[in-house]
Amino acid sequence: MNLSSKPMRLLSGPAAATTHFLLFGLILLMTAGCADKQEKFSEHYQKGLNYTKSNEPNSAVIEFRNAVSLAPKHADARYQLGLAYLKIKEPGKALQELERAATLDPENTDAQIKTAELYFLGQKLKESRHAIDRMLAVHPDNPDAHSLLARIELMENDPAAAEAAIDRALAADSENSSYYVIKASIRRKQERFEEAEALLKAALEKGEGPEFSTIQALAAFYMDQKDEARAEETYKRLVTEYPDRAEAYLEMARFYIATGQRAKAEKNILTAIDKKPSSAPLYVALAGFYRQNRDFEKAENAYQTAIANSDTPADIRAMLADLYHETGKIDAATALVDDILEKTPDHAGATLVSAKLLVGAKKNAEALEILNSLVEGYPRWGEAYYYKALAHLNKGETSKSLDATNQAAKFAGQNPDVRTLLAHHLFLKKDFEGARNNAAYVLQQTPDNFRAGIVLAKSLLSLGETEDASRLLEKMVSYKPEDVEILFNQSLAYLVGQKPEQARPVLEKILSIKPAFTPALRTLAGLLVQQQKPAEAIDAVKAHVNKHGENADSLILLAELLNNHTASHNEALAYLDTAQKIAPENPRVYTLTATILRKQGRTREAIEKYKTLTTRRPDAAEAFMALGTLLDETGDREGARNAYLKALDINPQFAAAANNLAWLIADSPNPDLAKALRMAMIAKENAPEDPYIADTLGWVYYKRGAYQLAISQFTQATEQKPDAPSLRYHLALALHANGQTPEARAELEKCIEAGKPFPEYAAAKRLLETI
Repeated sequence: MNLSSKPMRLLSGPAAATTHFLLFGLILLMTAGCADKQEKFSEHYQKGLNYTKSNEPNSAVIEFRNAVSLAPKHADARYQLGLAYLKIKEPGKALQELERAATLDPENTDAQIKTAELYFLGQKLKESRHAIDRMLAVHPDNPDAHSLLARIELMENDPAAAEAAIDRALAADSENSSYYVIKASIRRKQERFEEAEALLKAALEKGEGPEFSTIQALAAFYMDQKDEARAEETYKRLVTEYPDRAEAYLEMARFYIATGQRAKAEKNILTAIDKKPSSAPLYVALAGFYRQNRDFEKAENAYQTAIANSDTPADIRAMLADLYHETGKIDAATALVDDILEKTPDHAGATLVSAKLLVGAKKNAEALEILNSLVEGYPRWGEAYYYKALAHLNKGETSKSLDATNQAAKFAGQNPDVRTLLAHHLFLKKDFEGARNNAAYVLQQTPDNFRAGIVLAKSLLSLGETEDASRLLEKMVSYKPEDVEILFNQSLAYLVGQKPEQARPVLEKILSIKPAFTPALRTLAGLLVQQQKPAEAIDAVKAHVNKHGENADSLILLAELLNNHTASHNEALAYLDTAQKIAPENPRVYTLTATILRKQGRTREAIEKYKTLTTRRPDAAEAFMALGTLLDETGDREGARNAYLKALDINPQFAAAANNLAWLIADSPNPDLAKALRMAMIAKENAPEDPYIADTLGWVYYKRGAYQLAISQFTQATEQKPDAPSLRYHLALALHANGQTPEARAELEKCIEAGKPFPEYAAAKRLLETI
């Protein structure tokens, strides 16, 4: 069509008649089309309303979706679709439709308030507040808006603002019991408990009879006040007032779970199921009860029944996958998660389980990609932060792990796993009182939490409470007599308590249970050396190797003993050669080999040997590693650096090469500490348990001035190798720099009292005299 500014020429005669006829026909067609579209819209819309009345929400969703496709700006169709989505438990889609309905029709107060509530429940407080403001702009006295605003203010720890908001709600509707409950929560926050109780009792008098949620709130108040008798009485009232409601028995069960009355709890859950036998949520509650009590077979059966009774089973299937993960059924968990995510790619529960599986498989980088996305979408999800903390810890990223642990504690502070991890971090930071308090809290809640028990025992030892630590560990051993970690900490408690005669049989027991547990063998050897029995220590390690087979760490220990206490250097080298074949990644093999060769005056010979080997096998990363170590020993730092870089070119994850290169860079003039840190992190991620790698990472942190992070790494190193004075000296340096003078002095005294020569002996002695 030409839309020029020229005047249009009007037609007349037969041509005009034809044109008018065509235009009239076109108008008729358009009108008929619009009418047909309106008729179809009305048909789908009415069907949707009918399905809503007959409580068929899935069918209602289909009809309302068809309706809004025909009339996208029809506010009530959007609103009804949002309500239907809520009924089928799809809050994300419900929010989208209700917010659109509220925008299209600002007078729809229910759409407005439900939008705000959904944001609130999704812990998106900023968005919820914005929706409330939008509603109050139209209806400034709406009591539901003010009551929700009060809950937001309370969650954001502003009780004064919360009180002002709830008072406006009460001024508009003084008979609404839920508003009294909210005000009671504010009084609890202010620790005005008598007023809180009075408000809850007043709420019970509102309306025609006491509301379920109000009785529930009063019972919860009594539980919070640790008044179990009145709490039980109130929960029983709930059952009396609502004898046919399954939820009443479920609340009763929760009370009995909280007070440790498991048989009564199970009975009430089963009664709830009798009242509502096809309720999937009740079977989920039963599964959770069995899971908490470690009756995993019954938990699995309950989840399966819940899935069979659910119209939208994805959430429950994710819970079942999580159970499989918890019980070590990794294949079953993986298959179930994959199936859920294939059908619903953004399912949060299944996504979290997939991240857990990756953490368990040590695929921490992949897990972190998922977990970072989860916490961005669900910023108050404590469990996601907990696994994020674990993944960072596995990568040696202690600072990031601690940050994530603090977030997990903020949103899931009652979770024993979270508090145990927090205690572990506090222990690494040398905050032994904080570690003790958190671990003790966990044990009060879950007395069989042995991980928390170990942290508590180690904290008690560090605080000098040796007898308490020993008693705790003896009790733990009585429950788990073959747990090597508990036994090892028990042996350390005996040693700290000057009871070597009790420590030795415990160490020998550990080695009979788990021969490859080198820390026990190293501690036993160290004990014998301390008792001036180096020959017996060598014989004990040899006997262990002969009996249980060659293990790289055991062979390295044997070579160390031979090097330090005999002249049998060739024998030591032979053991190291075998250790290198078993564990070519272990940096200690190369450093100790270089030390012995240098002591024999054979360094140049060894260097030429490895140069020949690297020429013949240019892809042999281990040969470049050994060459770099020897060049480092002779002071050829540039040659060593090139050799380590070559090893890393061949194998970018070569922990030993990355570790030694990191140390070399950090210990050089004007060091590139950013590069040193990258290398140290590569080493840590690939060999997270190696004490020398922890020491290197700690040294880089120390040089960067990150003393708390350095202390964490040095603590790990000294725990793994308590008889290495150089490692303790490094820990003392970091403690001193961090202002922890008493702790630094204690570490220096341990270095010097050992009487074992080490390169920094004179410096350690000078520092001790200084402080």
